[in-house]
Amino acid sequence: MFAEQRIKEIKKIMKKKKQVDINTLSSELNVSDVTVRKDLNKLAEMGFLKKKHGGAILVENENINSSIEIENIKEKEYLIKLAYDMIDEGDTIFLGSGTTCYLLAKKLKEKKNITVLTNNISALEYLVPHIKNVFLIGGEVVYYNGMVHSSGRKDGYFHEIFANKAFTSVTGVDNMAGLTVNRAVSCYIYDKISKISKEWFLMVDDSKFDKVGLYQVGLIEDPDYLITNKINEEYEHLFKENKVKVIN
Repeated sequence: MFAEQRIKEIKKIMKKKKQVDINTLSSELNVSDVTVRKDLNKLAEMGFLKKKHGGAILVENENINSSIEIENIKEKEYLIKLAYDMIDEGDTIFLGSGTTCYLLAKKLKEKKNITVLTNNISALEYLVPHIKNVFLIGGEVVYYNGMVHSSGRKDGYFHEIFANKAFTSVTGVDNMAGLTVNRAVSCYIYDKISKISKEWFLMVDDSKFDKVGLYQVGLIEDPDYLITNKINEEYEHLFKENKVKVIN
């Protein structure tokens, strides 16, 4: 059984039993105790459960991020390591929507003295209060007594902000269709990225190549950098030909 399948099974078991010990999970999943412990560590990081001696307890009041299912997580975690190294102390960055950016948000809490602009509501748990300056598009994110609030003007907000670097992902990358997404609301954001940032880092795992979403949000030549785990010669040549630096 693959890791993603085990995670799903553990979630089902936890939701049913509320708490469970490692030996029980090991027996039901037919894997070692060590493997179960690793899976529980991942779920604890997601906020889905709390570990206790010999087992785990379901977090009853799950936050918005606990139920997020992440496909190709190993590949995306590799992208995050590369993206993280591109961020310097003092940077102001824009962080886009989607699970890849969500994972980057979790890593960003290790960075000191940065400012984050984002439209990724799911990422707020990991950005606030770990990072001093966080702005949700439409207003500043304020952390008070365990609650997150958005304040400030909403109309024309893009006219007042600028970032050193923008990190985003897309649904698909295709040599004909370009960069595409499945949500119309994302089109407005992508239209502004090149205007509000000095450098645009596009993060896509290899499953996104030759895939097409509903709405085009950019061309192959638009990003400054492509961060990926694996890329074939055709696409690597295409990006480099269009002066996009490939990081893998």
